[in-house]
Amino acid sequence: MAAGARAVAGVADLVDAVVEVRDARLPRATAVATLHQKLRSKPTLVLLNRADLADPQATKAWLAFLSRTGERASAGTGTRAGSLHKLREALLSHQRRTGKLKIAVVGAPNTGKSSVINALAHRKRAVAQNRPGVTRHARWLTLAAGVVILDTPGVLAPKIVDADAAWQLALCGCLPESAYDPESVVGQFGAWLRESAPELAHRAELEAFATAHGMKRRGGELDRLGAARKMIAMFRAGRLGRFTFERPGSKA
Repeated sequence: MAAGARAVAGVADLVDAVVEVRDARLPRATAVATLHQKLRSKPTLVLLNRADLADPQATKAWLAFLSRTGERASAGTGTRAGSLHKLREALLSHQRRTGKLKIAVVGAPNTGKSSVINALAHRKRAVAQNRPGVTRHARWLTLAAGVVILDTPGVLAPKIVDADAAWQLALCGCLPESAYDPESVVGQFGAWLRESAPELAHRAELEAFATAHGMKRRGGELDRLGAARKMIAMFRAGRLGRFTFERPGSKA
């Protein structure tokens, strides 16, 4: 991640504007534009990506909050070009310093930056996969005539001090599996549901989930790890529901 930040810093002076892609389920934990120190003074547009997986009322509240704090923000889904029409028009109409408009796209790992670039360009320009760490180097791509976009590696703070943010980032796919325990993440998700949405808590009961999906090892023992991985995959696909873990104006 540090190498990616250094690569962006090397071309930051050329950038006219910044698009910060956040996960709509974690708008605060995935707000990482300020980690790119040389981009802090650039005009920034915030995109709450994967809005189709987030609580729509919470997304509306976040957009209102960001507007009140002076940030230009919109919500959309990187795999649906039509949902990014407002953002695309704002970028193409942005004032440029030279004959070519240069835009940097930044964000936490696996917030969908490459998918957003492809949707904005109306064609596949960047390699997009649903896992962190796919984009390893900053590179310029053509968005439209006279407009280029900088695809950047995902960055996160060197240390995640908020315990809730850690498991939530893991659940949403912003951390590689080597950095967390799937069973622990599912357990913490279940605890969060019991407190925040008790009527849905049964969706994160690991043993019941493993039994319902016939996930057993030889000898009849439940495959808890396999079930946790499957549950996490279903969460990321939106098959467990639409959730937003953070609310504007509060820490959790």
